[in-house]
Amino acid sequence: MTEMVTLRDGKFLRPRRNEEEKGGEGFQRILKKFVRVTFQLLLLFFLLFIGHQLYVHLLEDPFFQVKEIEVKGCRKMEESTILSLIKMEGMPNLFTVSLKEVAKRLETHPWIEEVKARKVFPNKILIQIEERKPIAILQLEEPYYIDTKGVIFSPVGERDELNYPFLTGLTKKGLEGEPIVAKDLIMKALEFLRIAEKERISPLEEISEIHMEKIFGINCFTRAEGVEVRMGWDHFGEKLRRLSLIWSDLQKRGISVSSIDCNDLKRMVVKKTPRKGN
Repeated sequence: MTEMVTLRDGKFLRPRRNEEEKGGEGFQRILKKFVRVTFQLLLLFFLLFIGHQLYVHLLEDPFFQVKEIEVKGCRKMEESTILSLIKMEGMPNLFTVSLKEVAKRLETHPWIEEVKARKVFPNKILIQIEERKPIAILQLEEPYYIDTKGVIFSPVGERDELNYPFLTGLTKKGLEGEPIVAKDLIMKALEFLRIAEKERISPLEEISEIHMEKIFGINCFTRAEGVEVRMGWDHFGEKLRRLSLIWSDLQKRGISVSSIDCNDLKRMVVKKTPRKGN
């Protein structure tokens, strides 16, 4: 009788490796990984060393010393004022100059709204400033410039030209005591001023004063005739267009007026200038 032996999955055909062979291959893999990691670290250290040496060389190279600072955007301010604010002594290396610090120093000046600075290699710094644009003068205990955003940014100098409309009706105490109310009044006055300047309608081509009242709203005075025009709180564009028609008719008739009340859009009241002797 013949004895049968079945080989499954080829197990009896695979030569078994002894423990010594497995241990040898594992050691070789660890050794190769160690050599590879060591080489990468050495390469990294070498590159860092070279980079550091190059950076030190650039910092000491006189070729990159700042020799020129160009300032653009000055209208109100003098370029010498800008340079004094930067406080850049001597001839520093261009790589050591912090543009963020330069911009931060310049933005402390009340007339400067925005600063853009960049390095122009090999030895120049370009500074572009955006000055605040005053739209009116806010009369408190002393006059202050105010911009289109309602920012009160600088007192008016003694030698400054007072060629902006005055905003009156507020005090410093009221501004500090009721800041929200005061801010609303200022923004409403500036809204009216922007619309008036855009429309350029007679008699308000030029406005000398805008008076702000908490209850009655906005009153303004023309520069040439000194006519008081009461505008209230809203519908400024429509009121100005109707005012222009009324003013044109008054001019044709030769009638001079002291005030025009435009609070009611449907009914505008004209007050005539009293004749001499009456």
